[in-house]
Amino acid sequence: MLVCCVLSTASMAQVMNGSFENGSSPDLLGWEWTCGAESVEDAPAGGGSWCIKVAGGNLKGCFPGYAYQKIPAVTDGQTYTLSGWVHTQSSLPVGLYFGKIHKDTITTLAGDTTTSTQWTPLSIQSSFTLSPGDTALVVLFGGIAGGPVQGFGYFDLINLQEITGIAPIAKPSNFKVSPNPFSSETILQFDLLLEDATLSVYNVLGQLLRQDNHILGPTYSFSRGDLPEGIYILQFYQGAGVIGTTKIEITNF
Repeated sequence: MLVCCVLSTASMAQVMNGSFENGSSPDLLGWEWTCGAESVEDAPAGGGSWCIKVAGGNLKGCFPGYAYQKIPAVTDGQTYTLSGWVHTQSSLPVGLYFGKIHKDTITTLAGDTTTSTQWTPLSIQSSFTLSPGDTALVVLFGGIAGGPVQGFGYFDLINLQEITGIAPIAKPSNFKVSPNPFSSETILQFDLLLEDATLSVYNVLGQLLRQDNHILGPTYSFSRGDLPEGIYILQFYQGAGVIGTTKIEITNF
């Protein structure tokens, strides 16, 4: 997350600050960029308050427009799922990419884009194809404009998950969390019917704290249990497919 976020428990690959906040404050720790990035108060439902706004490249200035994070602890050829919530300032394509860096040169690999100006979930299943001297990256592409005016991409809840089996990735589901923040219990409402889904709960360091199994139906009552006050990432799976990711805040009030 988030942060954050994601996590391969086998290889320990993770995205830090995939939620781009720490508590209620903005946080871009762990991220670098080529053309500019900043924290803004804009987030998808259940995503807290802050996201990262990434400047797009333009043909008369800085190019390309990336924010990126180095993920050194990945396995070459291993399959991962990269997911997150994205929207564009205008109609310029922005998106998420697997990438790599070698001697300050960034190369994008597999990715997915959107031209929506509303928060949209993206999910890509691929591997990092690495050569000696390469370091894996998660890349947030801020778009490209042909003139001097830069566009922007907005990103939140970025997750990287190692896939240990061969299965199709389900289309991410939108779901609502209410109330959020909460002190003891909240309700998760989905736009699809869950069938034997699993919920994984991560802290802001990407550490797996808890799993709830055999979740059925369009809603789920999430109890705090022994989780301390703070920000957490919830990620739902059916099979090997990530079907939804969101952020919650637990308070003592």
